Amino acid sequence: MKQFILIVVALLLSAPGCVHELSLHSRDGEKLSGQYRFARETTGSIRITDSNGEVFTGNFITVERARFISDYTTAFGSGSIIVDGPDLSAYGNAFRGVLLGNSRVRTDAAYGETFSKTAANSEIGVTGPLFYWIASLRGDQGATMGCYFIGSSYTGHGFGRCKTHAGKEYTADF
Repeated sequence: MKQFILIVVALLLSAPGCVHELSLHSRDGEKLSGQYRFARETTGSIRITDSNGEVFTGNFITVERARFISDYTTAFGSGSIIVDGPDLSAYGNAFRGVLLGNSRVRTDAAYGETFSKTAANSEIGVTGPLFYWIASLRGDQGATMGCYFIGSSYTGHGFGRCKTHAGKEYTADF
């Protein structure tokens, strides 16, 4: 029985991680597709293909809320993102209040802009405890892209924003 458990654990650990989809939209209607995958601890990898066939790849890292907001507003301007509620990302357990029977747990909330033409309005939001990612991507033809993603620990979904070295901006949803 012990050997069987060890084999099952080994197979699970050696299985490739899940690949998750993300979409990027520019103001002029361009839509890019991408994927991300979690790696170790608080990192992962991202791959995005632009309309010219350039493939951007890189890693994301999890950062604290204060750094994320500072870097995001530096890149996209004051008022480009609104974050409300206590910073619960530092506490680690998204289900803490549920497990302890506290129905009055406050949650984080974040709101930003989306360029997606299929969205009902230009605002997008996410609640949770939230996680914050920053990524630097390099294209196979030499271009670079900086990305900022914010998501819900409850659902795994979120939004973000990217900017190329040439200054073109995209909003992201995942």
